[in-house]
Amino acid sequence: MFAVTSTGCSAEKYGSGVDKTLPTVKVKDIFLDSSLQGKVVNLEGVITTQCQSSGCWFFLSDGTGRIFINLAPKGFALPPKTGKKAKVTGEVFRDQHNVQIIAHGVEIY
Repeated sequence: MFAVTSTGCSAEKYGSGVDKTLPTVKVKDIFLDSSLQGKVVNLEGVITTQCQSSGCWFFLSDGTGRIFINLAPKGFALPPKTGKKAKVTGEVFRDQHNVQIIAHGVEIY
């Protein structure tokens, strides 16, 4: 399922879009600052790898690191966007072995 809405400056919006009131953090901060666990934050970067079968996940790289962005829990997906710049609003989720972002919304620009 794809939910696309055009916004200003030709950005494509998926899910609930980006919450511009939230802080933007770097990928490295998510791995180094355990106080971000469970917090909803914004990230910006480039989509480096993406699920080819259904678009339900991707990796985002911002120059400080790379992180897994999971779209499936919120029920949306992206068409192929590898190499595109993206903004993501999502919750930092850590389990014993992994750190990821459960995306609430994504904008491609």
